[in-house]
Amino acid sequence: MYSSQHMPPPPPNYEMLQNPYGAPPAYYNPQQPYHQHRAIPRYQTRRSGFACCVRCMCCIYFLLFLLVFGLIASLFIVYLFYQPKIPYYKLEEFTVKTFSFNPDLTVKTDFLVTIRAENPNTKIEFIYGSDNSIIVSFDGQVLCSGKMPEFHQGHQNITTIMVSLTGKPELGSILRYDLENREGLGNIPLLVQVKVPVTFVFDTVPLRQFIFHVDCHVTVSGLRPEKKPRIISTYYTIGMGL
Repeated sequence: MYSSQHMPPPPPNYEMLQNPYGAPPAYYNPQQPYHQHRAIPRYQTRRSGFACCVRCMCCIYFLLFLLVFGLIASLFIVYLFYQPKIPYYKLEEFTVKTFSFNPDLTVKTDFLVTIRAENPNTKIEFIYGSDNSIIVSFDGQVLCSGKMPEFHQGHQNITTIMVSLTGKPELGSILRYDLENREGLGNIPLLVQVKVPVTFVFDTVPLRQFIFHVDCHVTVSGLRPEKKPRIISTYYTIGMGL
């Protein structure tokens, strides 16, 4: 029987090993190894940048909306105050001074047209420029041309203009036959085209210049100088451009 004083102590169940990574940091969580760090997601920065771009675009669209709204409101106020109206034009007279066929298939023409221009506006005036043209044609063939003088038309004004148109175009045999046939029937369709620059004057302030295109489809009874032609019918189309 041995005494307990001479028996060696029993071996431990486990042995403490030295941590090769050093002491754990203060924020060490025993449930998670301290050397594994949580990565910060990068999409947060992208999302914040995208939100900034959205805000900038919204501001730009809002400013554009204010600009367009202000422009429309200004035009509406100007329209209510001035109440602009399109001027009226009318071909009052068509006089034939010369219309003769030549042996070389040309025709000498000299017409005198009287145009009536009426401005119904009460606060708007018009300035008709000198860089204009008036053309008379038959079936696409120009017979004569000319220009009207420059003039200033006041508000609620009626102006009558007499313009001399001359030409010496060459007509083919078919077109000449058609014209002579129409002359015998007393029904000649012509096209009078007017192109004139017009400056709008609001009160006393001249604004932008526009180009007026006036087409008058007129039917006359004849083109003989010895007999004044009669205007049978007219049809007008008016266009405006820059």
